[in-house]
Amino acid sequence: MATQRRRPFDPVESLLKSYAASARVTEYLLERLDPEVWRAPVPGKRGKTIAQIVSHMHNCGLVYVARTSPSADVPPEMDRHRVTRAEAIKLLKRKRRVVLEVVGAKLQGDGRLTGFPHDAAHFLSYYMVHDGHHRGQITLMTRLLGHPIDTETMSGMWMWPKRARE
Repeated sequence: MATQRRRPFDPVESLLKSYAASARVTEYLLERLDPEVWRAPVPGKRGKTIAQIVSHMHNCGLVYVARTSPSADVPPEMDRHRVTRAEAIKLLKRKRRVVLEVVGAKLQGDGRLTGFPHDAAHFLSYYMVHDGHHRGQITLMTRLLGHPIDTETMSGMWMWPKRARE
């Protein structure tokens, strides 16, 4: 019986896969979001629309990536008042690619991001938690607006290995 050889654990690769999956889960959620909730105000609450939350999610962290690698194809910020769901998905995909490229290179090097107070691993961890928090807000808002996320989408948001491969 032949034994299967395992590759040694690579923490950088693992962290990058985790970030890729987390970022892809956000895109996946937006792809399946009922279009009626994109700009709908939350009933009885003062606060941001889903479009504004997604804009915030996207815009956060872009400055550090741009400063760290000025030649990278860093996507523009989203205008929270004008961005469409389709545009948001496109920009989030671009952000995911550039973060993996720029921050991934830093993880292989000295780990420093220009202007960010912590290292590259912290950057990825911070933004995974940040985005997860806002995905929770979006999920709650869809319920409050009478358009809850369906079971298939909710389950799909937890399929990180599958999302990381997409």
